[in-house]
Amino acid sequence: MEFDKGETLVDLIGLTGIVIGIIGVAFGIKQYWDQCKAEKSLIRSEASLKLIRDKLQLAELDAASVHLALYEANETLTDMAKKSLTIAIPSFPFNLHDLVSLIDNARGELAISCDFIGYAMYSNSSKFPDYLSALQRAINQRVTIRLLLYGLDSARQAITKQLPASTYPEKRDSVFCRDYFRVWHEAAPVPDSYNEFRDTLLRDEEELIAKLPGVELRVIDHPLLTFTWIADQTQACIFAFRNDGEDEAGMSFFSKDKSIVTNFRNVFDSEWQRAAEPLYKGRW
Repeated sequence: MEFDKGETLVDLIGLTGIVIGIIGVAFGIKQYWDQCKAEKSLIRSEASLKLIRDKLQLAELDAASVHLALYEANETLTDMAKKSLTIAIPSFPFNLHDLVSLIDNARGELAISCDFIGYAMYSNSSKFPDYLSALQRAINQRVTIRLLLYGLDSARQAITKQLPASTYPEKRDSVFCRDYFRVWHEAAPVPDSYNEFRDTLLRDEEELIAKLPGVELRVIDHPLLTFTWIADQTQACIFAFRNDGEDEAGMSFFSKDKSIVTNFRNVFDSEWQRAAEPLYKGRW
């Protein structure tokens, strides 16, 4: 049998078309399934993304809720602190920062009763200049200042109790003593004699008076159990228990309690009336 070449060519072309058609259909079906899979994957991804977004939104809401709770708690604590009329502050000699704050906030008057103008001058010599500067600022701002201090005999007794002669050989090599003379006496040597050391402290006290012109000053002849710094009559005060020896803690408190401040003010006024004019000069 002989094949007609023309018919054979047509048949081949037709067969090729069928094959290509089948491949095209197969490829189309594959693309369809791939597209379906891709759509399903996209749907799953969108669902996962939505879940993540929902979780993030919940997390943001939780964070906002926590932030709000913290803010409200902070506001509550701040309000409680403002309403706290009497609070503990650092004890002597680390209460100078609070004393400076009280002095700087006084607008009309300061009534101070303590052992020395140089309160903590020896025990906290690096911070005492801040305290002295606060008093000087108050003077410049025309704040009336009344200082009730120890007289000569009481001052000597207080120094003897705070820094006993028996411990001086040990104390003279302490950081407190070295710092005191480094700050206030230009690195002068610490005296060998206890009496010279004590008299140096007393002379320094007298020199401080000259640095506070216009301050009303009176002295008492007996020790005080509690030292007080009272601002503007009865607005606020700091009171510190005496710290003359190891048996005295020197605890300090800030108070805006009217009854407490008023009681301390009454004691101050009573002591002030009985106090004497100072006769420091020439007596050291």
